[in-house]
Amino acid sequence: MSTLDIKWSSLERVLNEFADTFIQNARDNLQANNSNASYDLYNSFEKIIEIGEDSYSVKISLEDYWYYVNNGRGPGKFPPTDKIRNWIEVKPVEIQPLNGKTPTVDQLTFLISRKIAKEGTDGNRFFDEAKEQTIRDFEMRINLAIEEDVSNYILEIVEKGMKDALT
Repeated sequence: MSTLDIKWSSLERVLNEFADTFIQNARDNLQANNSNASYDLYNSFEKIIEIGEDSYSVKISLEDYWYYVNNGRGPGKFPPTDKIRNWIEVKPVEIQPLNGKTPTVDQLTFLISRKIAKEGTDGNRFFDEAKEQTIRDFEMRINLAIEEDVSNYILEIVEKGMKDALT
């Protein structure tokens, strides 16, 4: 069986627009949820568009901790204390005196980590909401782009066949 030599130019264009829109929606959600202490997650989005013979995909690469920002974290283990410390240093955390003493950054890191280990955290679904919205907005456009590319391919074959028949 031979492979088709379809030029997926319309699909590639729409998938790039899809990825750019998704990234913007996710970034907007991070901003709206006040989840941008260091902007590391915000700035880490990278799109990867893959179009193969029988499939296409849009992949987004970003900081590993996106999962916990999106889904939250259940109680159990202590979170990575270096990440909590960094968050305290980057986010304007106002340290309140506790029993008349102001805790150090290390003590505050421990207290926050312990609370997360005991109670977990809620996620803000920034990724899921952006994905759902972007898919709703682009589903028809992706289908139309595929139809356009296939139609162009068929026209190209017919035109070539007609040329060959006339010569």
